[in-house]
Amino acid sequence: MRPFQRPLSLFFLIGLALGGLACSYGEYRPDDPMNKGNSLDASHRAYTNYVRWSKFDEAASYVAVADRPAFLAEMPDFDLARFTDWKANAWEFQELENPTNAVIEVTYRAYSMSNPVEIKIKEKQQWSRKDSDEPWRVKSEFTGLGQFGTP
Repeated sequence: MRPFQRPLSLFFLIGLALGGLACSYGEYRPDDPMNKGNSLDASHRAYTNYVRWSKFDEAASYVAVADRPAFLAEMPDFDLARFTDWKANAWEFQELENPTNAVIEVTYRAYSMSNPVEIKIKEKQQWSRKDSDEPWRVKSEFTGLGQFGTP
C-alpha cells in the first residue's frame, strides 16, 4: 500500500462507520429529545401523502373521529380526480415552548380525469392536540375541490 493510501483508506472507513451509525440511529435532534415536534412533521407528511395518493380512508385516521364523515364526503371520487404532487409552506405555531396548535398551508397539484389540465388545490391544515402525550389531529379546509364536480 502506498503511503498516501493508508490515511485515505482510514478516513474512508471512519466516514463509512459514522454514516452507518447516523442511518441506524436516525436524525440527531438535541433540542427535541422526546421527538415530539418530529411527530407533528411525521403526522403531517403521512396525512398529506395519503391525500396525495387518494387514500382518503387512511388520511381520515388523522382527523378527529367526529369530523371524519364530513372529511370523507368532501374528498373527490378517485374516478374524477388525481393528485400528482404537493408543496407545503412554513409552519405557524401559536406557542413555541410546548406547541399544541400548528397551522400549515399545502398546495396540491391535480388534474381532472375528464380534462387533464393541471389545477391547484389549496388546503389549510390546522393541527392540534391537548397535551404532548396525545396524537396530533388535523382539521382541514380545502379550496378548489369543486373543480372536480364534488360538493
